[in-house]
Amino acid sequence: MPFLKNDEQWKPVVTTRQIIQGDDDITCVHLDLEGDWEVLGSDDFTEEDLDVCSVEEVLALDPSLENLPELLPGQTAVRDGKDAPWDVV
Repeated sequence: MPFLKNDEQWKPVVTTRQIIQGDDDITCVHLDLEGDWEVLGSDDFTEEDLDVCSVEEVLALDPSLENLPELLPGQTAVRDGKDAPWDVV
């Protein structure tokens, strides 16, 4: 599934406070079995750091997510850094 479909710009995304504040790069994107997105970084985080924003907000933080490979439910894409290529695992 592409990260952004036209009708999903306001779909919620689970992420971390560090990503929203720009303190961490997005290095892991997971599409769960229910079709929900998790966008995480390389920094350690606790449950208290988790936050929710929209697909549109995440794309504003990192427009390179538009180039994310298509993921099937249950798949994860990872990369070493913001400018590194994505690998589906």
